[in-house]
Amino acid sequence: SGTGMRSYPLKTFLEKLTCPALPLKERAAKKWRFALQAVFFALTIAIGVEFHYFVSSIQGEVTLSRRPPGVDGFLPISSLMSLRFLALFGEVHRAHTAGLFILLAIIAMSFLIGKSFCGWLCPFGFVSELLYKARKAVSPSFKVAAWLDHALSTLKYLILAFFAYIIFFAMDAAALRSFLDGDYNKIADIKMYYFFARITPLAAFITASLFLLSFFVPYFWCRYLCPYGALLGLFSLAGPLKIKRSAGACVNCGLCAAVCPQAIEVNKTALVLSDECTSCALCLDICPAPGALELRSWKAGPFRIRTRFLPLLVALVFCLITGFAMLSGNWRNDISADEYRRLMAGYETLEHPR
Repeated sequence: SGTGMRSYPLKTFLEKLTCPALPLKERAAKKWRFALQAVFFALTIAIGVEFHYFVSSIQGEVTLSRRPPGVDGFLPISSLMSLRFLALFGEVHRAHTAGLFILLAIIAMSFLIGKSFCGWLCPFGFVSELLYKARKAVSPSFKVAAWLDHALSTLKYLILAFFAYIIFFAMDAAALRSFLDGDYNKIADIKMYYFFARITPLAAFITASLFLLSFFVPYFWCRYLCPYGALLGLFSLAGPLKIKRSAGACVNCGLCAAVCPQAIEVNKTALVLSDECTSCALCLDICPAPGALELRSWKAGPFRIRTRFLPLLVALVFCLITGFAMLSGNWRNDISADEYRRLMAGYETLEHPR
């Protein structure tokens, strides 16, 4: 244009957001992934809206609104405690039952299909990816120096180690049961809601900073700070499926490494053994050499997964485990309307147990 500014037509911009750097003929699987991410993100928003009405109804003189059990998915620490409780006592704790099965589903996905929850379903990962793609559609992202990237990548493991120590070593069985049975844990979901509904200036600044950093540095939260991602990365390393590269079939085009959002040098390894790999399959779809890259068992054998089946497999594993929880009566908690109102009456004085 005569103004000297580049123009970005809406269609082209949306194409870059959904499937950046991929030829048109290779975008089918990636569009399915984007669709799955978008559906799960929309479901998360719907759960948030429904939970807002639930909290509002507790404070009013009306029948308690329906509480969406999916909100337990935002309580990973309580869910991890419930997992240890299940291992110790052989029973499902009744405070945040859905959270336990969501955690089990995510762990199973990560073990069976790599860190696929992060790459296919996680709403925070989806937002991070949109920010990354939006930045990439406008101009190149900021590249973190290799030494700093490695140093920062350890932070999420330090955070995970802290929580793991508290839950699995510092707390004995009696302390674990006491915490899970306590009033604070019963309304931890409401505490989380008010953290955002009544956000302090400091918390708002930190949240905005994370969004800004994720815009300039790809997947800042996911790559450096998310303890959930650290946990799932460990399970993915132990899993049976890995992306394998056949040096004989590879044409050394470098497209696989160029398109990897996690900056993994796929073109320089025979086996992608990285805790950062989210099984997004971008490298598999863009590879022009048949048989050069495949998602298969890391041991010798014929078993492999075709890219087009990944969305089905991801959704199937998640739905099977959460569906079992629903059918077995372990999806909704046992906290009554009267109990919620009692807990909310003393909400302001309710503090985290020491």
